[in-house]
Amino acid sequence: MATNKKKKGLLKLSQGEDVRRQITNILMLPFLPPDEINNAFCNIIEDLSNIHVKFLKLTDYILETYIEEPLYPRSFWNLFDLIGIRPKTNNRIEGYHGQLNSHL
Repeated sequence: MATNKKKKGLLKLSQGEDVRRQITNILMLPFLPPDEINNAFCNIIEDLSNIHVKFLKLTDYILETYIEEPLYPRSFWNLFDLIGIRPKTNNRIEGYHGQLNSHL
């Protein structure tokens, strides 16, 4: 993504707070429910195009590569279904090790 920003001449433009927020939103797309990705990306396109027209090259690339005609199926890069499967902390593991150490 950073290499693509350089190629598109967006590095200097990406210093603003609004731009950084939208770039972060792009990076967070894999964590959204699959049925919300298109709507969220349309909002990102609208916001970035209002900042500078050069961002349309970046959004076109993402649109073509990941959204409309993806090189990889959405199920491959979308992580929404994996959220909640893994434990948020390692407290259970630490508790188990504590019990194990107390018996030794």
